[in-house]
Amino acid sequence: MSISLVKQHASGDRPADGANYLDASERESLAEIVESSLRVCLRHQFYSWTQGIVQSLLPHEILICGVDDGSPQGIRLHHFSGTRYFRDEHFRAVCTPREGLIRRMMAEWQTNGEPLMLAGELEDDDAHGQLLELVQRNELRNIVAHGVRGSGHGIVGFYGFSRIPWPLGRRIAYRAQLIVPSLHATFVQVLAHEAKANGVGSRSRRQITQREVEILRWIREGKTNTDIARILAVSPWTVKNHVQTILKKLSAQTRGHAVVRAMNLGILDSQS
Repeated sequence: MSISLVKQHASGDRPADGANYLDASERESLAEIVESSLRVCLRHQFYSWTQGIVQSLLPHEILICGVDDGSPQGIRLHHFSGTRYFRDEHFRAVCTPREGLIRRMMAEWQTNGEPLMLAGELEDDDAHGQLLELVQRNELRNIVAHGVRGSGHGIVGFYGFSRIPWPLGRRIAYRAQLIVPSLHATFVQVLAHEAKANGVGSRSRRQITQREVEILRWIREGKTNTDIARILAVSPWTVKNHVQTILKKLSAQTRGHAVVRAMNLGILDSQS
């Protein structure tokens, strides 16, 4: 069941209902969430972080994280749970392709770009009745979800918070909007650290040549092999060979996947 948030007051004054507003202590918590995220590198640290300071702004027991790592599968989903009721079979059920709850919410978010909420206490309708049933059947109780868009306006991250003890409404939706960007950056940081720990990062950085880095930069800019060949004053065949070598070194399936891997591994900076 989607909601549309009201626009915040341009003057910065506190709205009458306090929904789109943080008081001094909540702002301090948000600053601490962002600052402490820099120290999160491992999954258990990420779990402790989300079950710790993040709870001060958006309490929850279940967190479902989706990140586009550039692979052909698109968004990969992960979950962190602080309740014994949400088991692996529930996670698989809500994350199945096409008809799963999370995939369908992602499709709706892609259209409106605003936080989505489903809960038993919300008024039901035919369009969302099936989704609400999935929430209850799979021990989520309720869910608020929000995403992150990439430079191409596609979804690069999607995060769902469940078993929230507060009534769902604009207050919760506003906090999801504030927290999700930092949550996404932190989880990407964790995934990049895992890749390095597996030995892929250091080996790949040593193997990638300066010319291959240059080609990766042009791929990131959306250039074709022919474009890159013209820019570098080499043949398209030479560029094609370089690209194939890059894909092999980075264990990437596509050119876009190679760029994402290179950015995560520090071979390319994250600035467009």
